[in-house]
Amino acid sequence: MHYKTDILKSIDGESFCYYKWIASPEVPFKGVVQIAHGLGEHAGRYDDIAHRLQLEGYSVYANDHRAHGKTAELKRLFGYYNGEEYFEDCVSDMHMLSELMRSEHPQSKFILFGHSMGSLLSRKYVTKHGAELDALILSGTASFIRGLGNIGLVTATAVTTFRGRARSNDLLKSFFFGEFNKKFKPNRTTLDWISSDEKQVDLFAEDPYRIEDFSLGVFLDVIKNSKKLNKPEAFNATPKDLPVLIFSGDKDPVGEMGKGVTRVAKQYERHGMTDLTFKLYEGGRHEMLNETNAEEVKQELLGWLKSRMQD
Repeated sequence: MHYKTDILKSIDGESFCYYKWIASPEVPFKGVVQIAHGLGEHAGRYDDIAHRLQLEGYSVYANDHRAHGKTAELKRLFGYYNGEEYFEDCVSDMHMLSELMRSEHPQSKFILFGHSMGSLLSRKYVTKHGAELDALILSGTASFIRGLGNIGLVTATAVTTFRGRARSNDLLKSFFFGEFNKKFKPNRTTLDWISSDEKQVDLFAEDPYRIEDFSLGVFLDVIKNSKKLNKPEAFNATPKDLPVLIFSGDKDPVGEMGKGVTRVAKQYERHGMTDLTFKLYEGGRHEMLNETNAEEVKQELLGWLKSRMQD
């Protein structure tokens, strides 16, 4: 481990845990990277890429979202959320962390990196605070699958109305995670969809902070915002001159085996982004940073950052 952890209070008084990796003093300081993790995981899983960024001269910050990781551990309520707007609360927490980063690194360049659900949160963040960013990196992001997505939205809305936002539901858990794994039968594990690297799959399967059971409000807001963030209004609210890197595997079921994430990239292109880079890795599944070619992915990510962060 190469990080420290601490606790911040959000604007609604809720506490959340964040991780901090300080840039190596042996190289010139380049900027600050904020990481937004995905659904069911936690910020500690990004220790490797964060350490690589440290060695390149970046300080890295990442919080565990509400209902996740060490933030959930504060109240011993893993997967539990009883608020009204999960995405709004998470983005608010992210911005609170951003303000801390700026206070500790004034006048620095600021890069936001989001994976999976974290990429959707990052896309929402950009519609609110895009002018504060110097670059955006999206990993394993998603379009909105109209048929399946609308079925999920109707189902989640109905079940939430009947049972309340704080309760969990096996049907929606299966909808989110079970559907993804069907693409890789016969299955060795329930997590085959995240990577073709069996060691990485097994590490995550054994992770004590891995969560599959969430309050209905979390599932509902992920689907709802997936739809909202793939509408033209969301793309139009993104600053056109913001450098954006989008990467994914062409066997990522979250990105519809390359089709959905390609639609996202084309939407940004239609919006008139002046510096958009899109990379689809052959054979890659959902977590390209944990794939068999992870070293290639990390080198290209670092190279892209280096070219964009030059004065």
